[in-house]
Amino acid sequence: MPLSTSNSNVYYRDIPDKSWHSIIAIAMVLIVIGLGFWEALARSMYHVPGTYQGLGYIWADERRKLDGESDVRVVLAGSSRMLWAADLDILEDKLGTRPIQLSLPGTSPALIVQDIANNTEFNGLILVGATPRLFNSTGKGFTGGLAFDRYHNLSPSQWSGNKLHRFLSDYIGFLDDAFDLFSLLERYTSFPDRPGAEDLKTGLWKLGNFYDDYQTDMWEPVETPGSFDNIQITNFWTPGIERPPQTPEEMAESAQKTIEFYAPLIEKIRARGGDIVFIRMPSDGRYLDVDLETNHRELIWQPMTEGFDATAINSHDYPQLSSELDIPEWSHLSRASQDDWSRDIVPIVEQQYKAYRGQSLYDVINPAKSAGDDK
Repeated sequence: MPLSTSNSNVYYRDIPDKSWHSIIAIAMVLIVIGLGFWEALARSMYHVPGTYQGLGYIWADERRKLDGESDVRVVLAGSSRMLWAADLDILEDKLGTRPIQLSLPGTSPALIVQDIANNTEFNGLILVGATPRLFNSTGKGFTGGLAFDRYHNLSPSQWSGNKLHRFLSDYIGFLDDAFDLFSLLERYTSFPDRPGAEDLKTGLWKLGNFYDDYQTDMWEPVETPGSFDNIQITNFWTPGIERPPQTPEEMAESAQKTIEFYAPLIEKIRARGGDIVFIRMPSDGRYLDVDLETNHRELIWQPMTEGFDATAINSHDYPQLSSELDIPEWSHLSRASQDDWSRDIVPIVEQQYKAYRGQSLYDVINPAKSAGDDK
């Protein structure tokens, strides 16, 4: 006797007698047309081939260049302002060696410098970019946890998936991380707002493109102040900018904690023959206004850099490193200004390093050559 929940009447659907070769061919044609349309849409929205996914993956690739017997002589460490300020080709020309980029968006350079000092034999020059407030944090920040996890714990499937994605990204624009359907719907669909309400799309927004060697450039749609994408970036910054400022006492405590964190790391790097230079990165708009309103220079930057006993450069002391540059969304350099900053920063670092340390920065970058020149 069949169970009450069973059904002894089994029905089979008749499969039409059609040419499956034709059906497959038609399906493939439709897929190709659909992919072509999606790729054309991506490129029309400035999502282009040659840009890579995953800050964690590409950062981990650069970090591995310091493992073992490394010939790296210059490291860039900072948060996103250093990442968007550095043109690696220009810096290579000016420094005589290609630097590696280890900066991370939304993350203090503290863990990066600590990792280099404690877990490598690096004895060259570290250029550390400082962003007010963020610089004084010693936590993992916005992307530090992911980046170090990709460096230490990369699984075989993650490794192979990343390699495949990077290969395909050289030819396909719609593989850009920022070009996925749900992100596009969230960013570009518009529903009626209440009268007087401000359209604040404060989710993570595309700011730049990532290329080989972790070269990072500002995304073209963001470069025009007042454009839709530019406004969304400034909307994203606004809540953090407008949070209550620290009191002078809190700023003094923050500066002292940062000194205590970096001082032994600087000593460790110097004991190996290397050194660290700190660069306060440029800013504009509300970011700069807040820095001036809170007296960041006198209350944090100066006591902090004096405590480091290291060469320190404030970009705002040099118009060519600050006010003469284009900072479209208050925090990061445009593509053209990135070139200008990269050309102008090295002579200033050399000048200030000589004045403070009594030697050329090239003595640190290439000590063997410098020793040979002395003979």
